[in-house]
Amino acid sequence: MRTNLSRKVSMESADHNSERTDRQSATGAPPPTHVRAMLLPILGGMMPWLLAIPPFLYGVWSVGLVIVVGGNLLVTGRHRLQHKSIGSLELTSLALVVFVAIGYFCFGNVFFIQHFGVMIYSLLLIPVLYGEIRGQPFTAQYAKQMYSSDRWATRTFFEGTRFLSRLWGAIFVVSILLAVFGINTLELIVLPNLLVVLALVFGPRIGHWYAIRFSPKGAE
Repeated sequence: MRTNLSRKVSMESADHNSERTDRQSATGAPPPTHVRAMLLPILGGMMPWLLAIPPFLYGVWSVGLVIVVGGNLLVTGRHRLQHKSIGSLELTSLALVVFVAIGYFCFGNVFFIQHFGVMIYSLLLIPVLYGEIRGQPFTAQYAKQMYSSDRWATRTFFEGTRFLSRLWGAIFVVSILLAVFGINTLELIVLPNLLVVLALVFGPRIGHWYAIRFSPKGAE
């Protein structure tokens, strides 16, 4: 009798897991852990800029630029070695750092470096706005690297990635305002980084919940 009961419980558990998997597969909605993994390459593209913040804060412009240039070359080179496409963030970052480096080393221009906070978050905002205009969410290019093409056209996949793109866009706008009007370390560094951490922790689950609302079963 215990064997039959145990078998029944195992079958019910398997059916529940199968139903949940089928629903997730049908909706194409990225689970929270996958969405968080999807966002890591986005931050990875900005890592050279973040590492250059200390030198820029202390006015060591040349060291900061070397870190950014070298970091961007490493990021793009790593993508090429892994046979991955280079995202719009990486291309924009590389073009921007070349522009800033030429301005500094050739003409001694430090204006853009002195306003590195505005530059960083403006850089992040550009592909978000471009994707919004094209109707192709910024985060979709990273999500497509994790899911098969049969999910790309689903509404839940689109709504989930668009929600996350808009969430990050709002954070970048707030961070730009803090960089422009901030007057202390709390406003210039702590708050922007805190927003990024909160988005990484809670954004994936909220985005997953939001996307499920547009699934055939979620709408019932």
